[in-house]
Amino acid sequence: MVGFILRFRYLAVIVAVMLLIHAVGLLVVGAWRGFEAYKMLAHVPSWTGTDRPGIYIAESIDLLLFGLVVLVLAIGTASLFLSPDGNPDGRIPTWMRVSSLSELKLLLWEAILVVLVMATLTLLVTNLEELAWGHLVMPAAIFLLSSSLYLARKNEHR
Repeated sequence: MVGFILRFRYLAVIVAVMLLIHAVGLLVVGAWRGFEAYKMLAHVPSWTGTDRPGIYIAESIDLLLFGLVVLVLAIGTASLFLSPDGNPDGRIPTWMRVSSLSELKLLLWEAILVVLVMATLTLLVTNLEELAWGHLVMPAAIFLLSSSLYLARKNEHR
C-alpha cells in the first residue's frame, strides 16, 4: 500500500515543470515590461499619469522578483519530493537546498516578503499623487509577516 502511495510523489514532477513554465513566463513578461520602460525613456518626456517609465520599471522588477520566487518554489518542490536518498542535489545553491517542508516554507516566506516590499513600492510609486490610508495595508501586512517570520526563526533556534 505504501509503495502505491509513494508512486504519486512523481506528480511533483508535473507540479515542478508547471511552476518552471510559469516562472519563465513571469521573467519574460518582466523583461518585456522593462524594455517598454526604456523605450519610453528614449522618447520625448511627455509622461503623465500611469504612463511613466518609473512605474514600468517598478512593475518589471516586481514581476522579475515574483518569477524568481516561483523558480525557487519549483526547484524546492522538485528537490524535496524527488531526491532519491533525501539529500539535495549538489548543483543546487546551498541557500536553496531544502530537506523538509518547513525549510521550504521559511525560504518561500523570505522570498515572498521581498516581493511584497517591491509590490508595495510599485503601488506607492504608481499612486504618488493620490496617497490614501488604504495604501498602508501592504506595509502593515509586511510588518506582521516579518514579525511572525522573526518569531518563527527565533523559535526554531531553541
